[in-house]
Amino acid sequence: MTQQNDHENDEDQAGGGGLFVGGSVTGGAIATGRESRATDSSKSTGAAPVADLPAPVAPPSAVPGGGAVVGGHVTGGAIAAGHGSKAVYDAQRADGRHEELLAAVTLLRQHLGLLTPGPEIDEVDGELAGVEDEITRTGRAEPTRLERLRERLTTGNTALAGLQSAVAVAVAIRGLLS
Repeated sequence: MTQQNDHENDEDQAGGGGLFVGGSVTGGAIATGRESRATDSSKSTGAAPVADLPAPVAPPSAVPGGGAVVGGHVTGGAIAAGHGSKAVYDAQRADGRHEELLAAVTLLRQHLGLLTPGPEIDEVDGELAGVEDEITRTGRAEPTRLERLRERLTTGNTALAGLQSAVAVAVAIRGLLS
């Protein structure tokens, strides 16, 4: 998360926009005050379960600058208060199924090292590397890439088909595509 607070004059808080968060902040972007901006472009697997967070405290009777009050937890999203404020929440969250696929892909790539190298193994490893990279960067993999990988895993090399980790990747892909 990056934050910037460009006060023209720190003592001039007219239109400042105070903020009170009574709970925890585990993600998102918050901008308050004159010319403020905040951006969250993080990558994560999801927010912390609210049940695991401490109980929120009671909000104050007044918030400085006539800003905003959040009585609970901020686990994602964007909040902006005050003159010129802008909060951008551009985080990428991977769903659990893509995280499971990523773990299966990582394991299969390790297992490929046990097989005799060859063009088919290299091709599958290349596809796996592409899926791994895409999920790591964006939190998900494109369906066409997944279909291509599933096809390579379910047809061809008998040694590859015999790896339980290859079956796990194919099953995870089928779950994502259905």
